[in-house]
Amino acid sequence: MTTKVYCEHGAFRQELYQLQRDDLVELVNFPYEMRIKKKHQKSQPSNAKLADLKHVLLAEAHWRFPDFNGSKKLDQIRQILGPRTRRDALHVDSAYKTGCAVFLSRDRKHILAKAQELEQLLGMRFFHPDDQWYDFLKFIKCR
Repeated sequence: MTTKVYCEHGAFRQELYQLQRDDLVELVNFPYEMRIKKKHQKSQPSNAKLADLKHVLLAEAHWRFPDFNGSKKLDQIRQILGPRTRRDALHVDSAYKTGCAVFLSRDRKHILAKAQELEQLLGMRFFHPDDQWYDFLKFIKCR
């Protein structure tokens, strides 16, 4: 079974591409901060403003206007993460809207510090791609 894995731009590891080639994961991301050149699926955008789309190529922009709305859980995600974490909340909500089972992040201060609350709200697992790599592998191989 292929597991949808949302990777923040700073959470990519080379090993993820082998997992994708082996059909264990489907890598997903939305380029809020920067464009990722490797092959991965674009997630659904969440409450994105025009400035958030500067790293999206026109040829890749396949969304409709309603796709840009946040999910019904966006406000709760924002409450958990705090007021100064807008793009973090957009990443998490994009992963949720896209149906990801896993969220990889190196953001210990905001996202991973609130992983337990986010997991309870969203039913998605949160992992640090280095510190929790083997837990992540165990999770995707047991699905």
